[in-house]
Amino acid sequence: MAIEIQQLTVEQYLALEAESEIKHEYIDGEIFPMPGGTLNHDTVIMNLTGALFPQLIGSDCRLHTSHMRVGVSPTRYVYPDLTAVCGEAETDHGTTTLLNPVVVVEVTSPSSIERDRVRKVELYGDIPSVQGYLILDQERVFAQWHTRSESGWQFRQFSDLADEIELEPLGCTLRLADVYRSVAL
Repeated sequence: MAIEIQQLTVEQYLALEAESEIKHEYIDGEIFPMPGGTLNHDTVIMNLTGALFPQLIGSDCRLHTSHMRVGVSPTRYVYPDLTAVCGEAETDHGTTTLLNPVVVVEVTSPSSIERDRVRKVELYGDIPSVQGYLILDQERVFAQWHTRSESGWQFRQFSDLADEIELEPLGCTLRLADVYRSVAL
């Protein structure tokens, strides 16, 4: 039995999002419901936010949670787990869609790992302002830090609690021990 995929216009998608109790990502007419998080997922995000926030005090960079939608293009919208903007935030659709993130972060789940590590690298690469893309695993100590260069994305992997990641676009250093504190691995 074939499954029919309903195509939505951008206007239909935005209307759906305004009324929906769950978030959906939108890619070229298709919507993808965003599943609820797990305890590990939430702990990683809270630890990450707690580690970065004090380092950003006094800078022109701010953090935004997954409640802030990011516009990749006029037909592509996603909800990163954490987003950083430096300078003035540019928005669309009122103030619900961020257009100029500098760093985006995704925490993988078993259902999102392929999209986060493959498809979203391409999507975030389409946003000219994005200088870094951090992927964190919620089930093991593992991070991928993608940075934009003239020749494309460069990335490094980290898998030790003693590892530190230099988030150059934000002027921050992230210790994996801080990110994975109290996470059940």
